[in-house]
Amino acid sequence: MERVQEHAGPPPKDMPKRPATQWVKPGIKARVKHLRGEDELRHASLQDFWDEG
Repeated sequence: MERVQEHAGPPPKDMPKRPATQWVKPGIKARVKHLRGEDELRHASLQDFWDEG
């Protein structure tokens, strides 16, 4: 979690703010589990993350 917080940043331009959402700058890739068949990423849970490169 410490590595994720080091890359914390603002939301992308023109992205509406959402409560309880944490954005990260480019540099971290993640694998998430989410509901299938949804247009948006909903009910996601972080499974794994790693530094890009």
